[in-house]
Amino acid sequence: MKFAREFRDALANEGFPARWVQHAVPYGELKKCLKKVRAELDGLGLDSATLAHLKSLSDRETSSGRRGSAFHYRFDGTERPIPRLTLFVQFEDGVAVDAALTPGTKKYLETLARKGAPGDSLSGSPEIETQSNEASSDEASHELSEPALPYRPRVKRVEIPLTFDAEFFDILLDDVTSLDALQSEEQKILGDEITELSTEVTTVTQRKMFHKTDMYRWRELIDVYLQASVFFSTHEIDHGSRSHAAAARQLQWFQSEVTRRGLIDLFKLPASRPTFDRFIAINVTLLKNLKFQEINKKAITKILKKFDKRTHLGVGRTFPKIIASDPIMSETMAKAVCAQMSTDLSQIVPQLDDYSCPICSEVQWRPVRMKCQHIFCSNCAVKMQKQKRKFCPLCREDVVLQADEDNVDKGLQKFLEKSFPKEVRAKRIEIETAAGIE
Repeated sequence: MKFAREFRDALANEGFPARWVQHAVPYGELKKCLKKVRAELDGLGLDSATLAHLKSLSDRETSSGRRGSAFHYRFDGTERPIPRLTLFVQFEDGVAVDAALTPGTKKYLETLARKGAPGDSLSGSPEIETQSNEASSDEASHELSEPALPYRPRVKRVEIPLTFDAEFFDILLDDVTSLDALQSEEQKILGDEITELSTEVTTVTQRKMFHKTDMYRWRELIDVYLQASVFFSTHEIDHGSRSHAAAARQLQWFQSEVTRRGLIDLFKLPASRPTFDRFIAINVTLLKNLKFQEINKKAITKILKKFDKRTHLGVGRTFPKIIASDPIMSETMAKAVCAQMSTDLSQIVPQLDDYSCPICSEVQWRPVRMKCQHIFCSNCAVKMQKQKRKFCPLCREDVVLQADEDNVDKGLQKFLEKSFPKEVRAKRIEIETAAGIE
């Protein structure tokens, strides 16, 4: 009851768009349907205590290394899984004698067995083992068995026709499908927003003769954003997707750091401010979407746990595997949008770390591309050749002494001069000064 109220309050008070709320897990409806499932099972004599006892028998068979089972509750089909409850019952002369079953249930199962319910014969089935003749009468009353071939089976498999469990999982599957469709729509909307943002960032960071640019302000801003790792961490200590709470803290840190550095006040172009506002708005929307995913994912987990508590059918372990690849469960949407934003902005405003020489950690001035495709600044390449170092320090291939003027990547050099003019200029002055001193 507590979670149901929390879920309802979150949908009402977290500021989610109305169309999002319409796609939320119908937790109340599922609870009502679960009551019908419970009533249906009770009507068949399969009350909670009986099913719990059958489950303990199945668990005992599994833990002892035997392959017997008191019942199976599984989902058949892939596109639209159908739940099926199967009981394995010991019969003698057509009478159910399994002590785990109530008299009413025994009579019901005898009726099904006489009708020849689908799958009632276990002849040749490897799933149920023979009850040992040496077992005590007490043990025999609690264990289900099936004689090994070629003997005549003493255990029959009986399919229990249920109605409301199928209704329960139809509702749940329909909602998961609806949530996935919503995630796809939101991903497209945010993707379009990022495309427009990229266009705006390109405009304010372009370098033109006699025109101002905010390239260096945006480079620092994006660098701080990448450090924040708002939605996904690459650090060993907390690698992986962040929760809504953790992502909110990281986004707050990013905004505080931008304010501390005064980056917004340093913008030279008026258009940079609304562009930054759009950037923040995209992050806030993605953060809200992550929160919506989390509470719906929790609602699914909670209702399945409640289903198991009321029925002891074990769906908490089996059903999540069916929907494990769905976007709402795997949270792929947040990862995809975050990756698109980081990639697009890094391409527009490249980061110096991505174009630094692996030896001196400075910009790759006059970049030398070795035959192994690793790149070093020309200053470091010349130093390695003077030291007679033949092997690439990254892959150990014998390529260093073979490099010459033809290995200078002219296209990359032009790109670096355009993207990192200050760093290239400083590096060139440093090299030329050192050469003059020598």
